[in-house]
Amino acid sequence: MKANQLTEVLLFRKEHSIEAQKLAQHGLWEEAEVAYYGIVEQLPGDDSAHTNRARALMNLSREDEAAEHLQAATGLQKVKEDRTKKAVQHAVNFSWKEAADMNQMIVEDFPWDLEAYNRLGKAFLELGKNRKASDAFRCALVISPKSPIASKNLDRLEKLSRTAGSKSVESQSQAINFIEETGKTGVTKLVNVPRDLDFSILASGHSVELFVNGKGMRVKTKSGEEIGAVEAKIGSRLRRLMEGGNKYEASITSARDSNISVIIREVYRDPAQAHIASFTGKAEGLPTIPNTSIGYLINDGDKLANLKDWSSDDTESGDEQVFTPSIPRLISDESSMGDEDY
Repeated sequence: MKANQLTEVLLFRKEHSIEAQKLAQHGLWEEAEVAYYGIVEQLPGDDSAHTNRARALMNLSREDEAAEHLQAATGLQKVKEDRTKKAVQHAVNFSWKEAADMNQMIVEDFPWDLEAYNRLGKAFLELGKNRKASDAFRCALVISPKSPIASKNLDRLEKLSRTAGSKSVESQSQAINFIEETGKTGVTKLVNVPRDLDFSILASGHSVELFVNGKGMRVKTKSGEEIGAVEAKIGSRLRRLMEGGNKYEASITSARDSNISVIIREVYRDPAQAHIASFTGKAEGLPTIPNTSIGYLINDGDKLANLKDWSSDDTESGDEQVFTPSIPRLISDESSMGDEDY
């Protein structure tokens, strides 16, 4: 749904609800029942309209019909709750297509759901569907013009469009796939980040490039802008492995307040280095790649009820510095890796 279409839907709902409420307040229950019926006909997912129509029917001594609408209202609330939980879980699992599909179902039946539009925009953003992401965030602004999440992400999308020629943001799913092979993947915090770097052009999931710089490694965006250097010991090790024939890919996991973390994956190992692991640091830290890079803050991975919904929180990708236990944390002063490891 486009923002202008949503505006019409919300205006219809608001005007007819006000009219029905006034009729009910004056005890005009037959007229109120008809007014609520009109809302339910146009917006069958409006549980509040079902509830209010049931109230009018009760006052008209039509108890059986009232019970049907109360049951419908309860059912709609449960459907929305179940879909929301599934949408959140899909995002937690980095299943962005499924997350988008589920949130799309929510907004089709409950088009006034601000959080669903924000989650939908997030899912489309991770899928690289920037135009659809913009549409979703604009719909969120129709519902709540001051929504910080929608405004912040629209600003980011506009900047990305200007700086990258409308090139789609690459999916975070690429980064999550990096987790799979022990010894071939690692996360590290960049050093020597340029002071004048525009962090608004960076987002979790962006692919970046590694390049040799003297005895170490630096990192640049796909457009060629340098964003920092790999810590000296790690950079030196990777440089030697690259010179020996290895190849690597990298992606941003967080970017905030002069701090950038990247995930690096070995994509090819030269046969001459077959028995040399690229990353040997021991895993440590809390579960999952930066929490807000998927849009949610995880307090308890086993309890969905304890998930903090990104869509209603004023956060951006990279607001938390958390590392997955499956990936070595390659900060020099916290890792046992040294030159002798090579």
